[in-house]
Amino acid sequence: MILPSSLLPFTRKIDDIINSTIEATVSLAHDIESALGEFRGHDLKLLLDPAVKKMIQGHIKETLNNTVYCSGSGFASHIEASADNKEFWLLEWWYKKADGVNKVNLDLDQATQQRLDFRTFEWFKRAPEHGKAYIHGPYVDYVCNTSYTLTSAMPVYYNQRFVGVAAINLLVSQVEEELLPLFNNHKVVLTNIDKRIIFSSWPKYRVGDLFNTGDVQPVYQSDYCTLYEV
Repeated sequence: MILPSSLLPFTRKIDDIINSTIEATVSLAHDIESALGEFRGHDLKLLLDPAVKKMIQGHIKETLNNTVYCSGSGFASHIEASADNKEFWLLEWWYKKADGVNKVNLDLDQATQQRLDFRTFEWFKRAPEHGKAYIHGPYVDYVCNTSYTLTSAMPVYYNQRFVGVAAINLLVSQVEEELLPLFNNHKVVLTNIDKRIIFSSWPKYRVGDLFNTGDVQPVYQSDYCTLYEV
């Protein structure tokens, strides 16, 4: 694997975008766990307590304000029915615009959240499997922004029990804005670990498509993405 020196600024920017997003996601998950830890007991209904929700919202807003590449952030939780409580859902999601940080305008009563069922979303399902930050995408986020999106997700635990996922959204359009000035006329394709295209400097290859590598060898690889020169 040989990386042309002229692509070093490009790969450094990729690392900066991904690493800072991962670090912010991990930090948000830990902050939410710490907030939950301030409350005694094992009753998971505390997630619906207004004081708890306010603390979680505060950490989400702080993440949005302090993370350069973050367009949206939140916490999603689903608690299954048990002898101690009924099944319930929680989704706190906020996004960043030029005029500040705002809450996503969704009618999030329990019935709506059940129909939304974010347990089917890859970033929610796979974060606990990995046990560490997991990046899903690019995919079209039809719930929040209808744009190609990367979602970084980290599991959250309370009393050693999985209770939800802290997540950060990164718009693919912002990734493109950061990378386009840096590829120095190289024809490059950046994919996720499943070879789905995140960025391409050549119109032949479209974001979201699976990249058929053929005989093309990567020039750069990390735990989250691979770069090819074509």
